[in-house]
Amino acid sequence: MHDLFNRLRERLLEAGIAPRHARRYVAELHDHADDLVAEEIAAGHDDRIAEARALARLGDPDDLAQSLIARGHFRSWSARAPWAVYGAAPIMAVVGGIALAVAIVASILEPLRPGPGLHPIPPAWFGEVAWVLNYSYGILLPLGVGGLLAITATRQRMPAFWPVVGLLLISVLSGLFELNIVVPADPQAIVEIRVGAVFMNVAAAITDLRHIAINLLLTLAPYVAWHIWRQAVTRHQQRFDSLGQGGLIGT
Repeated sequence: MHDLFNRLRERLLEAGIAPRHARRYVAELHDHADDLVAEEIAAGHDDRIAEARALARLGDPDDLAQSLIARGHFRSWSARAPWAVYGAAPIMAVVGGIALAVAIVASILEPLRPGPGLHPIPPAWFGEVAWVLNYSYGILLPLGVGGLLAITATRQRMPAFWPVVGLLLISVLSGLFELNIVVPADPQAIVEIRVGAVFMNVAAAITDLRHIAINLLLTLAPYVAWHIWRQAVTRHQQRFDSLGQGGLIGT
């Protein structure tokens, strides 16, 4: 019986039902099935017959799944608007990461202006702040957003197209557009915030192509591997189910 409910949950997820709704619906059906089994056992049937009769009373699995799938408001946002979750969100993450870093720098330096019209003098520890912001944007942002997209797609059993688009976007955009906060050695000089496209020279192009490749290796490659494995497991399960049904018919 547990296998039936696991397959029902998988079908709901593949149909775009949000994981929390699928989990709650299957749990409720499972509890109801347990109650029906208890009733059949109390009526004098052994465990195997009681379970079979309980499942028959519960209803056809396809009908049970369709009753929830037909209610569109239970679908996840990934299923309703994949272009927003896996297309617009990575772009907004890159733009938002740059905006956040600039805002942090401004909030630190603006109060340190020695006078009107004079540029701020960065404190001695500002170099560490700049390093953290550069590192966070260049490494942590693409890996964090890419990991979140991959986990979301995995939990919701999304078809591969849109998650792959999202992972490509966050990896490529974060590599093509760099944030570089430059702290001058002279404290009287101006702190520079450089934001722009790369590939200005061969050395920069090689560096950033390497950055993009690392991002893809750490985000896209594991997701693609999981998706291929998942498809293989699904095909194996379908083959096993068909063989089982053929055996039952033959007997």
